Amino acid sequence: MNALYWVMLVIASALVVAINGALIGLVIRYRAGRGREPRRLQSGGRIQLIAAATLGALATLVFVLGVIFTESAGEVEESGPDGLQAAAATTAQRNLDLPTGDQEPLVIRATGQQWIWRYEYPDGTFSYYELVVPVDTAVRLELSSVDVVHRWWVQGLGAKIDAVPGTANQTWFKADREGLFDGASYAFSGASYSTMRTQVRVVSVPEYQAWLDQQAGDIAEAQSIVQEQISSGGPLAQIEEGEEPR
Repeated sequence: MNALYWVMLVIASALVVAINGALIGLVIRYRAGRGREPRRLQSGGRIQLIAAATLGALATLVFVLGVIFTESAGEVEESGPDGLQAAAATTAQRNLDLPTGDQEPLVIRATGQQWIWRYEYPDGTFSYYELVVPVDTAVRLELSSVDVVHRWWVQGLGAKIDAVPGTANQTWFKADREGLFDGASYAFSGASYSTMRTQVRVVSVPEYQAWLDQQAGDIAEAQSIVQEQISSGGPLAQIEEGEEPR
C-alpha cells in the first residue's frame, strides 16, 4: 500500500505542475500589454480530444493500480523469521481469515473494561495495559468487553475496531520491526475514557518467551502471597469475609 501511495503522489504532483504550468504559460503568452489588445486564444477540437484521451488513460491506470494493490493487501506471509523482514511497514487487517500455513497465528484475547485493557496469552498469562508480542509473527487479537463498547486502536497496527459486550470481534497484525506502539480507546465509554491507553511492545522471539516466563513467575508469586494472607487471617482474609480490614 505504501507503493500505491507514492504512485498516487507522483501522479497528483505531475498533474498539479502540468496544469499550473499551462495556466501560467497561457497568461504570459496571451496577456494584455500597454497599447495593444490581448491575443485571442483559439483552440481546435484536436487539442481537446488529446487532453481528454490523456486524462481518461490516466484515470484508467489509477483504477487498475487501485484494484491490484487492494487485492494484494489481503495477502499475508506466514509467521516466523522468513516473513516481512525486508518490508518497511507493519501489516494489519480486521475480520480477515489468516492464510493457512505451517505456523498458526498467535491468539491473544483483549478485554476492555472501564478503563483499562486486559490481555490474556495462550499459556494463561495475562497483562494489563501493555501487550507484548514477538516480531515477524502474525497475531490474532480477539476483542471483547465486560461493560460498554470500547474501541481498540494502536497507530501502525491496523484500523480502529470495537470491543462489544456479548459480541466476538477480531483483528490481526504482524509487526516486522521491534519497538513500542502507543494506542488509545477511541470510543466514549464513560467519564475517564480518555485515560484508557494501551501500548504494544514488539520484541524478539527469545525476549517474548523470556517475558512470558517472567510474567508467569510474577503472577504465581503474587497469588502465593495472597493465599498466605488469606490463610493467616490478614487484611485480605477480612476482605474475603466481607469485613472491614483493621
